[in-house]
Amino acid sequence: MNRSVNYANRGKSLEIAIETANAQYDARKVALIDKVAVPVKVKSLNKEGRVADGWYEHKSTVDYKGISNGISLAFDAKSTTNKASFPLKNIKHHQIAYLRKHQQQKGVSFMLIEFAAHHEHYIIMFDQLAEWWSEAIKGGRKSIPHQFFIDQCIRCGPGRGIALDYLASLPQFQ
Repeated sequence: MNRSVNYANRGKSLEIAIETANAQYDARKVALIDKVAVPVKVKSLNKEGRVADGWYEHKSTVDYKGISNGISLAFDAKSTTNKASFPLKNIKHHQIAYLRKHQQQKGVSFMLIEFAAHHEHYIIMFDQLAEWWSEAIKGGRKSIPHQFFIDQCIRCGPGRGIALDYLASLPQFQ
């Protein structure tokens, strides 16, 4: 029997953790970080007033944008159930392009990656991500090994009373 896989709620717990952290950062006047809305053109609504039919007007940028201590930050959050690696196919070209432009303007650009099977969260800075992306485009490896995250990336977790205090993990915001 073939079962279809529902990806609708993949990463939902990560999104909730980030939203909770962002609310705490705002309440403590540490940072103002917002989730970027995806621009949708609505064609019709259902009886409950929810979008029944529509399409994306254009590609969004990244999931989150904000500022802390006068420093701009932009990042995307991704979750994987893969135990051994993070598949680069989970990232879209326009996300890489936006993070690159943001960093060129002296902003802090990164991805927050959740390895759900390991209950681990890592920050991969844009420069690191760009190297993997470039190699994949040239025909190289299409995923980033979990071990790379362990050895080379910033692990983040609870701190300061916040379940996922990702900002405290970044040296620019300490």
